[in-house]
Amino acid sequence: MSWLPIAQATTLNVQTLSLDKITDVAVLEDPKGTLTRDDVSSDALAGQFKAWSQERGQINLGFSSSAYWVRIPLQRHAEAPTSWVIEVPFFQLHTLDFFAPNEAAVQTGGSRPISSRPFLHRFFAFPVEISTEKQMFYMRVTSQHSLTVPITVWQERTFRHHVQNAFILQSLYFGGLIALLIYNLFLSISLTDLRFLLYTLFVGNFGLAMLAGNGLGQMFVWPGEGQFDAIAQSFFLSLSGCFSMLFASRFLGANRYVPKISRWLQIFSAIYLVDAIAQITAPWHGVPLQWILEVLFLTTLPAGALVVIAGIQVHRRGQKRVRFFLLAWLVLWSGAITATLRAFELIPTNTFTSYSLQLSSALEMLLLALALADMVHLERQEREHAQHEALEANERLLKNARISEERLELEVQKRTVELKLALNTETQLLEKYMRFGALISHEFRNPLGIVDSQISLLRKEQEKGQLNLDKRLNTMASATRRLLSLFDTWLNGDRLQHAMQEMKPEHIPLAAWLRELIDSQISYHDNHPLTLNISRAVGDVWADEDLLEVAMLNLIDNACKYSAAGEVVAIETRQKPGWVGIAVIDKGCGIDPKDHQAVFDDYHRVSSESTISGLGLGLAFVRRIVNMHQGELELKSAIGEGSTFCVWLPLK
Repeated sequence: MSWLPIAQATTLNVQTLSLDKITDVAVLEDPKGTLTRDDVSSDALAGQFKAWSQERGQINLGFSSSAYWVRIPLQRHAEAPTSWVIEVPFFQLHTLDFFAPNEAAVQTGGSRPISSRPFLHRFFAFPVEISTEKQMFYMRVTSQHSLTVPITVWQERTFRHHVQNAFILQSLYFGGLIALLIYNLFLSISLTDLRFLLYTLFVGNFGLAMLAGNGLGQMFVWPGEGQFDAIAQSFFLSLSGCFSMLFASRFLGANRYVPKISRWLQIFSAIYLVDAIAQITAPWHGVPLQWILEVLFLTTLPAGALVVIAGIQVHRRGQKRVRFFLLAWLVLWSGAITATLRAFELIPTNTFTSYSLQLSSALEMLLLALALADMVHLERQEREHAQHEALEANERLLKNARISEERLELEVQKRTVELKLALNTETQLLEKYMRFGALISHEFRNPLGIVDSQISLLRKEQEKGQLNLDKRLNTMASATRRLLSLFDTWLNGDRLQHAMQEMKPEHIPLAAWLRELIDSQISYHDNHPLTLNISRAVGDVWADEDLLEVAMLNLIDNACKYSAAGEVVAIETRQKPGWVGIAVIDKGCGIDPKDHQAVFDDYHRVSSESTISGLGLGLAFVRRIVNMHQGELELKSAIGEGSTFCVWLPLK
């Protein structure tokens, strides 16, 4: 530590309203704390005082267990006022004994009752009368903290204005702090968010530390508790550090993004808590308080740096919400660094460095409030975005569900229609099979009846000896062929229906084939004369003989069935370029033109046929046979005018 020679007394004039740079202040260390005022004012020790260089700022003696004597030489101009105030604006002085010339000593300090102070003031202020002659004012100071002795000389009136203005500023600071505290506590309760609770505890303890450091705690919060007041600022700073580590870890999501740093933040939080407990229990465990306070200050530097590193890493991982927090923490940490460096005499002590922690905390709290608001805003946006995506996903699910439901309904409807159609088809088939069985019974009965009647006639003729054997045999042969024709019709119908058998076309001499076919049917249709008209130019046709016979027999049967008894059914050949036709003409009931297409469908029967037995398959078979021969089937008919069916076959 370097010292300067003692200079002359500082002279106060009319223009001097306040003076905090007293160039002639000198300091004497009293390691044993046994010196008295008479000792330090004696010639023997007067020369041992060392002048304090103003380049080093206000007096800062660091952490020391020694008592120090401060000598302040003052005088005034004749025009200057007589009454002045010497202020020591630093509360963390354990004892402060003030000695004015020819006055009794004033014994005060943080460990002594507030009533020991000449002024009811948060710091220490002493009214003095200063003469025009050089006077020596002495202070004996001790401290368990960093021993700082800032000195300001005020005109008394100016000092009172200064006190009022300082109280206004402090009121604004602590008023804003309380508002911020209540607001975040309310958010913590309403949102059940631990971050706001930790921030509230951090701000609350920090505010109490500033309250103690400004001397307002002993005045208004814990008056008369001198022993506690001596450690109040450092105690609450330790608790504030504990909660600040937890808050930073929680706010940054350190456990998720930087787990290793998160564990260190928890360790530092525990160190702060142990430090706070150690301060409270210092009178019992015997560890010097100065050591505990040095640990507090030394812990602040790496702990603050670790939070900054964690904030930078989290920000790099895309978490923009930490930007305001990181800025706020840098501001607070810079104030803490300044306070630490000042406490260890590494930087000069002045108004800025003395109040660096409070000044930085004011800006830090504003930025942290913005950080929390920004965090809430960003998280709300994230929640809204997540909710929007969830709603879209739900809408997509609902849409897909509706589409699936509609598809299912369509499939069910389609399947229902198919089942109904299948049921209707089965019902119709059942009805058709029942009709088919009835028709078999009816159609077989006629040929069999003819055979039976002819056999009876043969027996009677045999008894009389008048056999007409040729006639009876021809009739029975015709009936037998009719039965065979019926069987072939049903079998060929099944073959046509399922396409199970290939067509076997061959050359057929049409004229001879038609004569043989008509001759075989004359005896069977004895109620209807059958006529055949064959054109001279007709030749051979290329066709499947069996299928063509099925087609012609169906047409002849229908003509006879739907004509009155005795009506002629005509069969004739027709021709047109490239085609030969076989027409069957009757004078029966006729077919309504609207049914001309439908009569060729399977099992279709027109209303006029309802009293005549049949399956409704004959014309369907005829159309299939004609189509298989690549031919054409022509129908001309009207109600009451008979019908003409013509089968056209290609010559090639």
